Amino acid sequence: MIAVLNPSPRVIFTVACWSILGLCSGNAWLAPACGEDAPASSAATSSESESDPEGVSAAPPAAEIARWVDDLSSDSYLRRKRATTRLTKVGEPAVKQLASELDSGDLESTERVLGILQEIAARAPILAATQSQQQDGAPPSAGGDAWEELLQISDDGGSRGTRAKVAINEVRDVRRAQAVELLGAEGVFIGIADTTIGSISQQRRIVEVDDGFQGDPAVLGLLQWVDNIDYVRVKGTSIQKNVLSGVVQMPDLRTLLLLEGELDASELAQLGDIAELRHLELRYVPMNGELIDQLATLPIRVSLTLNGTSAPVERVTALQQAVPGLEIVFKQGGFLGVKCDNNLSECLILEVVPGQAAERAGLMPGDVVVEIDGTTVKKFKDLQKAIDAHLPGTEINIRYQRRGVAHETTAELGKLDLS
Repeated sequence: MIAVLNPSPRVIFTVACWSILGLCSGNAWLAPACGEDAPASSAATSSESESDPEGVSAAPPAAEIARWVDDLSSDSYLRRKRATTRLTKVGEPAVKQLASELDSGDLESTERVLGILQEIAARAPILAATQSQQQDGAPPSAGGDAWEELLQISDDGGSRGTRAKVAINEVRDVRRAQAVELLGAEGVFIGIADTTIGSISQQRRIVEVDDGFQGDPAVLGLLQWVDNIDYVRVKGTSIQKNVLSGVVQMPDLRTLLLLEGELDASELAQLGDIAELRHLELRYVPMNGELIDQLATLPIRVSLTLNGTSAPVERVTALQQAVPGLEIVFKQGGFLGVKCDNNLSECLILEVVPGQAAERAGLMPGDVVVEIDGTTVKKFKDLQKAIDAHLPGTEINIRYQRRGVAHETTAELGKLDLS
């Protein structure tokens, strides 16, 4: 007797699948799927190998890149996906042909091209690109042709330009995070700190490069990615041309403070590269007559503060006449160390800065300053004017009232070390 076995539905389905696969691929069981998703020619697999599963060699021929670019417009989802993966992996060598597709492709392929350009720009090695630009003396770039292409496309307007701007912002987000991390590792401070502009103190987000920075100045080219920060301090030995060349690349830099260092003509000229310099303060940075004259060539828009620079008074006066629209604050650099409110009708001390001349002289919050070296003080601005006329180390006489009782003391002025 012969037993007849009825195969289960699962067995029938499995056999049918393998039969279909065999029809598509002959005896090659692992060949690509048949139909429109199969490679157009044997050349399509010329660069594929087990060690390169994406099918992209180290330097694929231009013709092969062109074919992948064409595949971005294919009706086949698999071809489009495979082309996107391959072109992204190729990177910069594919940028020019991708850009050419923008002029001939439809809306969907344009979207794919811009997505690939965004990914290539974001993947470019940020530090290597920045250092090569510094060494070659080339202008700052965003790390590759893909970024430059996105910038150009963003100027085109329309939906394509709008999409490019979105891509630019997303690349910036990636680059900013990378730059902040790398700069911090090199000793550059990026964060919230107390700041002063003139007599106004406040906390704000800043970048500071001081004597703690011991890295390669070329790394400071990464500052081109640090946006939304408008205040920078450069201090001490970091006031040098190769440091300033990185600082001036910051896209939103508006206020620059140089303090307690030396400055020469070439370094001062570097500041002319800042896109929009609104406030410049030189604090305890010696300035001779020639450097003061050179300040007139800088495009400073709002204010210039010279504090403790030992600048010749007659040169400062000439500078004020040369740029009448610029607010120039000239101080000899003495510092008492009190905080007051200029809106009050008297010079009431609200706060005494610890460790400064006022504290050493015995002044306290609540005291009212009425006279400095025989000059009447009615408001805080009168006190500021009197102090600004003195050099650090000068001893002054102070008359004040405490709870309605007159007092007198002397103070040896210090330096403003509040950054």
